[in-house]
Amino acid sequence: MQMTYRLTLVLSLALFVLCGLPLAQAADDDLAALKANFDAEMAALNNADLVATLAEAHDDIVLFGIFSPFPSNGKKEFEQAIASYFGSYAKAEFTPVSPQFRIVGTTAVSWGHYQLAATAKSGEQVSYSHGRYIFTHVKVDDTWLILSMHVSPLEPYRQPPF
Repeated sequence: MQMTYRLTLVLSLALFVLCGLPLAQAADDDLAALKANFDAEMAALNNADLVATLAEAHDDIVLFGIFSPFPSNGKKEFEQAIASYFGSYAKAEFTPVSPQFRIVGTTAVSWGHYQLAATAKSGEQVSYSHGRYIFTHVKVDDTWLILSMHVSPLEPYRQPPF
């Protein structure tokens, strides 16, 4: 009887471990895809690539933060806000600091701190800003899309020290 119990225990444990492996791989794949989406969005923003920026956004995206005191709702308003942002600077670089990611089912969040270095159209001065961001992502047809972006400066823009 004890031998049957041990055999059942060993087989149950083996089945549990083997069944869990595909789930762990799926979670790793989801996290890798989420990070790739986030990286693509950062590259698109930093390269002032409007088409690529919009490709990572959900149709119902909501944008909060530095572009306006009011949220931008939907992809059309998001496009207008991003185009205005791209038109405001000769170059702007949004650098995430210690990005974090969490996935819950088909919803995910990414958050952290950022540094924004922006060069004026005149090219003469660079302004710096530090702040926080949080993005909400949703998985649609096996693709992670950004559903909301919230960017909050922690301090006003300032000139670099000389």
